[in-house]
Amino acid sequence: MRNILKNMVNVGVKADYLPWEVHFTRKMNSIVLSSFPQMLFGIIFFNYFGYNQFVIDCVLGLVSLPIVLVLNVYKNYIWAAYWFFCYGFCFFLTSLTLKMGIESFIILFYFPMITTMVQIFRKKETLKHLYILSSICLLSIIAIVIGFKLHAYQTHLSSLIISNLIPFNIILSFLTTMIFVLTATTESMNQEDQIKKILQEKEILLAEVFHRVKNNLNIVTSLLNLKKNISNSPDVQDALEDCRNRIFSMSLVHQNLINTENIMGLNFKNYIEKLIAEIGKSFGEKNKIEIILEVENVNLELSNAITCGLILNELITNSYKYARSEDKKLQIQIKFKIQMDTVELQVKDNGKGLPDDIVSGNTLGIELIKSLSDQINGTYLFSNNMGLVFNLKFKLKSVDSKKMKNPYRSQKKEETGNVENLRFY
Repeated sequence: MRNILKNMVNVGVKADYLPWEVHFTRKMNSIVLSSFPQMLFGIIFFNYFGYNQFVIDCVLGLVSLPIVLVLNVYKNYIWAAYWFFCYGFCFFLTSLTLKMGIESFIILFYFPMITTMVQIFRKKETLKHLYILSSICLLSIIAIVIGFKLHAYQTHLSSLIISNLIPFNIILSFLTTMIFVLTATTESMNQEDQIKKILQEKEILLAEVFHRVKNNLNIVTSLLNLKKNISNSPDVQDALEDCRNRIFSMSLVHQNLINTENIMGLNFKNYIEKLIAEIGKSFGEKNKIEIILEVENVNLELSNAITCGLILNELITNSYKYARSEDKKLQIQIKFKIQMDTVELQVKDNGKGLPDDIVSGNTLGIELIKSLSDQINGTYLFSNNMGLVFNLKFKLKSVDSKKMKNPYRSQKKEETGNVENLRFY
């Protein structure tokens, strides 16, 4: 019996249906199946008390229910839903309301129909059909009002019949509401569970992609290191080291994403700290300088994080190479904050600054910074003010921390806080 009901619930489900379409079809079938015993109970009740004028409506309603299943098979779920609700509003409820009268509380059956209709058609893909069916429901109510005014299709019921119909209609309408809502809600919960399962699978695949990209980039940096170590040319070594640092800045993004809770957003404060440490290590202990950080806890979207990481790598590396002098200790100040929905990045050192011809774009590093800034639609400015000053502003892409959770990480509360001043010596 259970398998039979399961097969009937899946009647009309096609292989090319999207998940929500499958559950839409299943909801319609479930409501139809739950309507069968209610129609049978109505026929038995009206026939027992001799209310034959209402039996015909229930019989026609019972006959109309299999048509929903047939339409699901040979048309689609929209046709089936239109038949169910249009027949229910325009014929079944309109006819019974005009026959029984408002005082019988038959109008209460509109509530389970409307509630179920909203529950089924609440997706954006079917919202227009909800508007259409709501208009049809309104038209059926207008038809009832006009029918009462014209005394059309009404039967004169005795007070005894009405007194019997009132508890019947109240109880059955309440049960119908509960059955319809529970049926639709149960199927919605199944749909939600399936969506969560699909999302979790995609999260695992995405995390695995980040992991593999990080490993591949690390292999490239290792190969560059090997080539650098066997080269006797200082120029070649510098060029390879620059390439290695650029690739590492991208690899570090993926490495941090693997170790963070939300794989769709990167905590850029932690990223900057690790990037600075790695660049300092690549230049050796003797080149230690003072780096002042004023960085807010900001989650950057993946593409922006990679771009900003490359820009920072170029600027910090440039300061290490060209801004040092014998008479004073080099300082690099990095500010990273949000104003409204705009990210502001400033990198400043106390070196000699850049000559005007280099600022105009005669070096690979400057050209790369300009190109990367354009990629994120940022506005940038190079200036000399007791050293090089670089300012960048770009729009923040929103990152929903609840949208994509990293399956490799356990749940933990994300750190929050104001700007922290950190110094590296």
